[in-house]
Amino acid sequence: MAVFSRRNGYNTAAMQLECASDTLKRRIMAAFYAQEFNTDETLDWITNITGIENMMIEMGVLFESPRNHIIKQRNAESLQRAVIESTEWYTIFDFIERYLAVSSESTSIEMTKVFNHILEDEVSAYRILDNLVVPITNKAELKTIEEAKSIPYDSVRTHVSKALALYADRKAPDYENSIKESISAVEAMCCIITGLTGTQATLGAAIKKLKDNGVHIHRAMESAFSSLYGYTSDENGIRHGGIDFTNAPAEDAKYMLISCSAFVNYLMEKWSKVQCAKQ
Repeated sequence: MAVFSRRNGYNTAAMQLECASDTLKRRIMAAFYAQEFNTDETLDWITNITGIENMMIEMGVLFESPRNHIIKQRNAESLQRAVIESTEWYTIFDFIERYLAVSSESTSIEMTKVFNHILEDEVSAYRILDNLVVPITNKAELKTIEEAKSIPYDSVRTHVSKALALYADRKAPDYENSIKESISAVEAMCCIITGLTGTQATLGAAIKKLKDNGVHIHRAMESAFSSLYGYTSDENGIRHGGIDFTNAPAEDAKYMLISCSAFVNYLMEKWSKVQCAKQ
């Protein structure tokens, strides 16, 4: 729950996009320190020494072989200082991703919850999804993408994951290719349902055959996604390197990622009902 000042409108700080306040950095690093030195289940700097050493070297921190608890603590304090004192706004987010990547699954899940709570409380424009820090703040949007990433079809999951990673790259985001991957996830889902392969396996063709396979969607929705397919695939579309899509903006990539994820989830639910009815 938000603190008193935010609940009652006294603190109306703008959303922190492409920046990270000192308070945010200190709270994230304090949570990391508490996890590593105030709990029995720690990251285990000794058994996971390679991952930890690489993380600290990448963060520009001198790493000492953790022979004992004191050395481990000194390493952690050195890492904290380096991240908090960094002049680059994204260093704290680099740290979060690297830390989660070398953590155990249980630690990663738990610390994602802790970090996301801090990010929300500090009015950050970023949240953690699938161990990536992404510029999406709405819980419903995060849930939509997360659900699409759990679809039981590798091709769909791969496209959604790539779209998310390309969109979430803070140093070199690739919004054009993120859009391509988002629409490709829908295309893959439609082709799975219709069984289309080869040159016929396009969203434009597959979406028209959904009803032939028991998946009925409203004509307006069919038209909307056919238009989105045109947006990416006509002669000026992003798949053809159209001039209109040079330097596609972040908001387009975000819209496509969320919309395509939602449509994939919608199709999956429809398709599951069809399959259940056949059994």
